[in-house]
Amino acid sequence: MIDLTMEEFILWMICVPILMVGFYTVAGSLQRRASQRQARRHIVICRVCGYLYHDRSRSRGPRCPECGRSNERGRSRRLG
Repeated sequence: MIDLTMEEFILWMICVPILMVGFYTVAGSLQRRASQRQARRHIVICRVCGYLYHDRSRSRGPRCPECGRSNERGRSRRLG
């Protein structure tokens, strides 16, 4: 049998649920960030006309539906 004093029992009854809530909060936050990052991968902004569009293809340079120019995925690394 486990010997617990009343103080230890109360401490366990308070700390364990708080730790569980904290764990599920962190796990939910990480999952939400991952899904937002995945959704942002499919958004492309045309570097010429500024048109924002979704492209689910795996090509590195998808074409803009407005002006037809090829664009790079991700942030622009150009200066200026």
